[in-house]
Amino acid sequence: MQEDEIKNYLKIHPEFFEKNAGLLAEIQLPSPHGSGAISLAERQQLAQRDKIDVLKQRFAELVLNAQENDAIANKIHALNIELHKTKSFDEIEQLVSSLLPEHFNLSDTCLRIWANPVDPEDNANLVFSEVPEETKTWIASLAQPYCGLSTALVAEDWFIEPASSIALIPLKLKESIGFLALSSDDANRFYADMGTDFLTKIGEILSAALSRHLD
Repeated sequence: MQEDEIKNYLKIHPEFFEKNAGLLAEIQLPSPHGSGAISLAERQQLAQRDKIDVLKQRFAELVLNAQENDAIANKIHALNIELHKTKSFDEIEQLVSSLLPEHFNLSDTCLRIWANPVDPEDNANLVFSEVPEETKTWIASLAQPYCGLSTALVAEDWFIEPASSIALIPLKLKESIGFLALSSDDANRFYADMGTDFLTKIGEILSAALSRHLD
């Protein structure tokens, strides 16, 4: 009798194991955990326990991920509130350079704007430093934040220390107005194909706050 025939027979006749219950204890199989031979029934029990352990681990990961997302959402909400309190462009820049690294465990940030400020005196702020046209074109073409290793378009003066990984968030109103770059010394912090929903929200909130001070 072939193996497939045995399988089909047992599927068609499930009562076989009811009539031969003792057979389950007699059949010896290698333990999946390498502890000698065990009965077929014991092996099935171990298999079910392993499946339950895997499900427990996945559930724990989901809970941890949900907690981390909730913490990030609260930090973004706090950022939004602080930005609403600002009365000047300099206050916004100070929030970006100090609050963001502290709250989100970043090495550094870089904010660059190429829209004109309402107050001409704001032009003296480093944020309005000249940005190459090639970089502007790239930023304007991004449909979502860029995450990954630093690129040739990242200027040396963006960050105090070289970045191991970066997130580059386009800032837009009716058109591209600039970008916010986030730096990390962890090469795995920002990576290609990571979720960018939270980064996008930061970009939208910051763009809205900046709109009060841009022409």
